[in-house]
Amino acid sequence: MILCSCAISTPLGPIFGSSEDKTATGSIPSQDNRLNASMTDADWDKTKLALQAAMAPQNPGASILWSNTEGDSHGSVTPVADAFVENKTTCRSFVAALSQSGNTQWYQGKGCQKGGGAWTVVSVQPWALPHA
Repeated sequence: MILCSCAISTPLGPIFGSSEDKTATGSIPSQDNRLNASMTDADWDKTKLALQAAMAPQNPGASILWSNTEGDSHGSVTPVADAFVENKTTCRSFVAALSQSGNTQWYQGKGCQKGGGAWTVVSVQPWALPHA
């Protein structure tokens, strides 16, 4: 009879998640993800208001515009699909535009709403039109 064993000397936290990760499986993180790190708090507050209106189930897909009168930033949030249920949470995909200092960036993401509360951005990444 031959017995074999192996050992791993690398911490498994980065692979399987660390003990510091406080997010339970299937839950929504308590903090929203901003579109990008350069957004001011005022920009983010305006974007979140637009997100609430855009993601509402009664919105058939209309863009909701926002503008920060304290700066030169403005943008939009547009739902791109009907709401769907994921892990007992209502979610909806969106695209968003963010214009700062005359430069416009596009983002795609997913927002979710737990129990009829506020919509939160659970994932977001830069987005670009596909090239033909």
